[in-house]
Amino acid sequence: MSTQLPLMAIRRFCLECQGGSPRSVRICPDAACPLWTWRLAALPGEGPQEEDKTSILRAAFRAVRRQCLACAGHRRDVRTCSAREGCSLWSCRFGVHPKTYKAVRRRFFAPKALSLF
Repeated sequence: MSTQLPLMAIRRFCLECQGGSPRSVRICPDAACPLWTWRLAALPGEGPQEEDKTSILRAAFRAVRRQCLACAGHRRDVRTCSAREGCSLWSCRFGVHPKTYKAVRRRFFAPKALSLF
């Protein structure tokens, strides 16, 4: 389930946007939406190699990031977004897997070794 995180979040977001109607999601006319090409996407099954799946997921995370920037207007506002329960894209808003973001943030703010040279 976690490997399909951005695709499932995009699908939920599109369903919410179209009033819960899968048919409306399929015929959505808003081609300017960053998520439009991903609205019906599914992670390929056995066919593609692991690298292909990874690149598909990265592209999906980037599409979520573009949508969040379009919604919030600025990177700072995406960072401080308060739509935690209201938006299905909230956990993917940084354009990377949430676990990856937490690990990078932890490393960035970790205490640094003091260098005396």
